[in-house]
Amino acid sequence: MNGAFLLLSFCMVNASFKILFTLFIFFFVCDIQSQNLDSLSINDSKYDSILRSDGESMNILFYKHKDDVLINNLGPFGSNFYYPTTFYLYKKDLIKEPNSFNNKLHKLSGFKPYTNITYINASRKEQYFSINHVQKFGKLLFLDFDFKKLSSPGAYINQEANNTEFIGGLKYESKKRNYSVKFSNEIHRNFHEENGGLLNIKDFEDGVFDDERTYPVNLQSSNSFLKRYAYQLDQKLDLLKLNSDSNYKKVIYLKHQISYSTEQKVFFDNDPLSNIYNEIFFDSISTIDSIYTNNFSNTGFFGFRNHNISLELFGQYDQKKYEQSFGISSTYHNTYAGFLMGVKNKSFVVDVIAKYGVDGYREGDLESELAFSYDKKKYNINTGISYFLSEPDLKSISYTSNHFIWSNSSFEKESVFDFYVKFKLKKLQLEFIAESKLLTNAFYYDSLAIVNQNESSASISTFSLAKNYKLLNFYFRTAFIYQLTSDKVLFPLPEMIGRQVLYYQKYIFKGALKFQFGVGFSYSTDYYGYAYMPAINEFYIQENTKLGYYPKIDVFINTHLKRAQIFLKYEHINAGGSLEKSYAVPGYPSMRKSLKFGVSWNMFD
Repeated sequence: MNGAFLLLSFCMVNASFKILFTLFIFFFVCDIQSQNLDSLSINDSKYDSILRSDGESMNILFYKHKDDVLINNLGPFGSNFYYPTTFYLYKKDLIKEPNSFNNKLHKLSGFKPYTNITYINASRKEQYFSINHVQKFGKLLFLDFDFKKLSSPGAYINQEANNTEFIGGLKYESKKRNYSVKFSNEIHRNFHEENGGLLNIKDFEDGVFDDERTYPVNLQSSNSFLKRYAYQLDQKLDLLKLNSDSNYKKVIYLKHQISYSTEQKVFFDNDPLSNIYNEIFFDSISTIDSIYTNNFSNTGFFGFRNHNISLELFGQYDQKKYEQSFGISSTYHNTYAGFLMGVKNKSFVVDVIAKYGVDGYREGDLESELAFSYDKKKYNINTGISYFLSEPDLKSISYTSNHFIWSNSSFEKESVFDFYVKFKLKKLQLEFIAESKLLTNAFYYDSLAIVNQNESSASISTFSLAKNYKLLNFYFRTAFIYQLTSDKVLFPLPEMIGRQVLYYQKYIFKGALKFQFGVGFSYSTDYYGYAYMPAINEFYIQENTKLGYYPKIDVFINTHLKRAQIFLKYEHINAGGSLEKSYAVPGYPSMRKSLKFGVSWNMFD
């Protein structure tokens, strides 16, 4: 196994057809040998069917998409971004959707340790590496973690993104299952070089230079980083069982959650004289603008549950500290009261949560959400409704830095009313999603990149229709998204987004290898999308540059051999000539052609 891993690591250095062929031969030989030495059980086959699913493999292959929408970022993958749909703008979630992939693994009998290793190497030295691991130690101890590392230098001067993320948990459950304790940890370290976009857009659009790194940028040496650490301890204890019947238990229980998190955002302003800034308030040579926060949270729950109903009442107390390098420094608290309720049977699940601020800075805030899912053999429905009423954060109220100063004591609470429905016909593989948000007193960053509030109501809506289908050995995914916005300036959305994936699939070598060769196409109509201001690390409205209208075409080869996925993708293959002058964010050109090689290896036992 060690030798195989060393060979795989060596092959990952270059992305080419030669590497793809070499790895294919290697895995093919290993697979044939292993089949002679090992006969998989029925349970192994169930694992394989989950791990080799086309849905999972396409998500890895098209990792810049989410729900058929192409990311809007600052160029290199891992830079600051947003998705231009209702689904992800003003998004606030209390009820987290379960990880369907992990759920499928947990439901299998004879749970086995599972590890996924994914590596992607691309042109311009872009590299992505991740390890996801799930394991039980005996019957009482459960470990899971997800580690991701990304390095993406970009194409233009001072454009690198370098991100590290670790999320892990260790859970213990007593033999009688009347007590459990879990320790969770999150680490996020994101470093971004900030070039502020191209200095002269006309030179770029006229194609003055052939080499991207020849184009001057607004910021030559500025950069930013974000560090976030979070630790959490959850305990649960059953106090009283009201029914001894093992098939029908009524339980009264207590839960306790204690957490601590700290976050620091820092902008190293090494180019304060850049023309992207209107003001210099402190230093024309260099400054460091930072925001530091930490939060200590203590929450107690009193709950009741039986086989299909659960109800929890809770109280939460947060102690927070907030500091700006040049602005306010404050320590304050929030006190909440709320409840959670869940109802489920074989076909449907209902979850409700409500949380109200009774004291402190968030007094009068309300967070509430209801989610409903109904699953049948032929179809499933997921729908939800939520309402959030929120005091503006301290950065919106008061901010002081080298280039931006504002004070907004008159801001009102922002409200977001959200409704969504997802409907899927399983046999037809037809998916419909609709989501609409009503925004009142919404906060946004205006054309000067200063926080402001829309005093009237606004609405944004997204309707998505997607279908998977096949003809002989050709497979298709067609998605069409239609969007409405009541204010195209403050809340810009492309009216239409389209995506088409087409590939030819064939099983070869007596069914041992699944081979796919295809193309992916993404497109949106033009719109005045958000611009980006590095000094405050925020997206703001603009009406000078239109985004969209330019298609992105990817060509790929995707293979599956037992539990390994190996792919080669030529991303944005149509880049070049006069049509290449497109932007994902104003001033930040879309990346040109890029050859990407990837391996995703699932392991269990």
